[in-house]
Amino acid sequence: MSDALEQAQRLVDELLAAARSGAIIPVRLPGQIEAIQQALIQAKAEAAAPPASAVKPADDFDKEAFLKDQAGFFGHSIHELRTPMTSVRGYTDMMIGMGGLTDMQKQFMEVVRTNARRMESLMQDVADMNKLRAGTLKMSPKMDMFKNIAGITEKAMQPTAEQLNRKLIFDIPSGLPLLDLDGDILARALNKLVENGLRYHEGDNGECTVSAAADGSTLVITIKDNGIGITPEDMEKLGTVYFRSENELVRSYKGSGLGVPVAMGIVKAMDGEIKFASEPTVGTTVTLRLKGMS
Repeated sequence: MSDALEQAQRLVDELLAAARSGAIIPVRLPGQIEAIQQALIQAKAEAAAPPASAVKPADDFDKEAFLKDQAGFFGHSIHELRTPMTSVRGYTDMMIGMGGLTDMQKQFMEVVRTNARRMESLMQDVADMNKLRAGTLKMSPKMDMFKNIAGITEKAMQPTAEQLNRKLIFDIPSGLPLLDLDGDILARALNKLVENGLRYHEGDNGECTVSAAADGSTLVITIKDNGIGITPEDMEKLGTVYFRSENELVRSYKGSGLGVPVAMGIVKAMDGEIKFASEPTVGTTVTLRLKGMS
């Protein structure tokens, strides 16, 4: 086992031990998970690189098997961490709802709740990204209407829109092609794209519109915002895992650089297409095309 993989295993063991003993510290979790991510990235690089003394690269490295092992490693670790994280968030919500806290205590509890939610989102993104890379993301396709899937995203993203004082608009007509896919997973991808559309905006008139139309038996989904847009230089890197723009507004929000890659990976796994068009200071339009039932 490489030094990097041993380090990742040690970090995970420490987190699991803390979780089981109730000594887990929510505000430290994002940094701890990110440290595990970096150790695994280093382990992957070490595994793919030939030994320094080798004349030619080893031809027995099984990249697919490595990715599946890595996805399994992360999957097990995240599964073990979700239970204590759910308890942390649940009890925090309960304590805030009960009242009787001082203003400072409320502030502390809000910090815990915010970090717990961010940690849950990060764990989901890491799990999805590793499964997408390994080709092990399990989907449960079923016949569904896009109106239902859009409703899931609207419910999930409306609190974010209200928090940021943005307008979130859904324009979903009737008569759209029926879909045969996993609606919950598609909604996860839409959530990532809509959240970006809501978040990265300067001023008070920010809005994000989700619309849909039929192109024969193909469903066309459009997510359009009037935010800060994406520069041509950043557009070239869009979809790169862990990439985040150097724009000050983007950097002012905590993020992992996994949202767009996960969304793109999900759409691709569903045999769909996704395209981005953007103009700095004007806004961004994301277009998804998904095959409907013929």
